[in-house]
Amino acid sequence: MCGIVGAVARRDVPGILVEGLLRLEYRGYDSAGLAVIGTNDQKLHRRRAFGKVHKLIESLAREPVHGTVGIAHTRWATHGAPTERNAHPHCSSDELMLVHNGIIENHTELRKQLQHDGYVFDSETDTEVIAHLVARERKTAPNLLEAVRAATALLEGAFAVGVIARDEPDRIVAARLGSPLVIGIGIGENFIASDVLALRPVTDRFIVLEEGDVVEVTVDQVRLW
Repeated sequence: MCGIVGAVARRDVPGILVEGLLRLEYRGYDSAGLAVIGTNDQKLHRRRAFGKVHKLIESLAREPVHGTVGIAHTRWATHGAPTERNAHPHCSSDELMLVHNGIIENHTELRKQLQHDGYVFDSETDTEVIAHLVARERKTAPNLLEAVRAATALLEGAFAVGVIARDEPDRIVAARLGSPLVIGIGIGENFIASDVLALRPVTDRFIVLEEGDVVEVTVDQVRLW
């Protein structure tokens, strides 16, 4: 069972993300990772580790990251072996990062289409397909929200996704179908997670997303479609 945590705040979020992952360890997993939009350089920074969350913590101790917007994930291998290379978040070039719970049933067909379009895959996962789909849709969509809506409309299966993009550094866009996702409401900060337990240290107010919902989360606003 995979776990998702995401945060948009006015403070550094890696600690919040790691604490959320630790609180989701009961689900079982084989790798962990997080990504943030850097406070100083506005670039995407990712750390991943095969094994338990403490391996990710060790990686962060060696190479710290800082940012006020980020996403994190614990993975239980389905498509692709349990390795650091297959751990989430997954990216499309240096443009966006994405975490995903669930299984995409038409990932093979979509992967072939994307490879034909010139996208290069770095992992064996069905999740990387979604990242490249969102990147492709961003070429014509007006913003990240619309790109996620267009990309998820092409998916068959179950998913909960959280996405951050380098050129929209103040938000997370998330969507769900067949896999649970909740929004945590804070004061000057908001969150996403696959389980309310992950967010108990930072909020006690939640919105449970319904089937087909798409949400845009910033520090001051949660907009739901």
